[in-house]
Amino acid sequence: MKKKSIAILGIGGVGGFIGAKILANRFDDSIKLDFISRGATYENIKSKGFLFTSPEEEVVLYPDDLLLSGKVEEPYDLVILATKSQSMESAIIENQSIFDENTLVLPLQNMVNAAQFASALVKKPEVVDACIYLISNVQNPGQIRHLGGPGKVIVGKPLSDKFDWAFEYLNQCGIPISLVSDAPTHLWRKFLFISSLGALSAAYDVTLGEIRNNPELKTLWEYLMEEIIQLAQNRDVPIDHSDLMAALEMLSNFPANAKTSFQLDIEKGWTGEKKTLVDEVISDSLKNGLTCPYYQEMEFKIDKRLQHMAGAWE
Repeated sequence: MKKKSIAILGIGGVGGFIGAKILANRFDDSIKLDFISRGATYENIKSKGFLFTSPEEEVVLYPDDLLLSGKVEEPYDLVILATKSQSMESAIIENQSIFDENTLVLPLQNMVNAAQFASALVKKPEVVDACIYLISNVQNPGQIRHLGGPGKVIVGKPLSDKFDWAFEYLNQCGIPISLVSDAPTHLWRKFLFISSLGALSAAYDVTLGEIRNNPELKTLWEYLMEEIIQLAQNRDVPIDHSDLMAALEMLSNFPANAKTSFQLDIEKGWTGEKKTLVDEVISDSLKNGLTCPYYQEMEFKIDKRLQHMAGAWE
């Protein structure tokens, strides 16, 4: 009999990476791992298994159960929310039965307020701040390629130690967990990196290597990060120029040909996480009397790309 249960809601780049790490590295199956997905992702995993590719290997993996979103009836001990930010609300509402008062929820969206947003929707479980560092893209539904980044998860400390088993288990499965008491600062550091880099790569349709090696693009990236820093400081979050320098250094850890997931969405004509990564940065800045001309420039260029692709497909 399985003692504990884990559900990953959303099997994209993040959820697929975490699921693959657990399935490939767990020492036994005493802790149940289920994937919850829908659409083509559900159908492909059901018929072919889950394909995970990394620089080290390519493997086909199978969760203990693959469940259709909206059809799950039992609560889990740990729920990893791994949908894109624009899909999180509908995914939670559709799967209320997977949460109860004994559930710990880890939201891993590219947001600084994902935990607060999720808490308002699930009510009973404990929801903690969390973020993950990696570049992992969907090649096809149910097929994920991990391109770089350690997959380290920063987690705000829960109210009690009753969930220590989950963090120990994830660590044992090769997912580094760091429990912190200043989670909001870490969320803003991650957002500083992913929002600015996503906006720049999507606006100019360039790889991470092109940003790293082009002085003009790199300078523009720094200007974007400075606009994020001023917004964070306006909210009394203690990030500064040293975090900008750390982000510049972090870029060297990723392959030159890697693209951000937001950029890949824009290439397909999808708005993706534009609302979270770009639009809300602009609206929140202006609301607080701050200027953000570089983010506004990125928004203009992204909108032009989307309009061009929409016209090309008509």
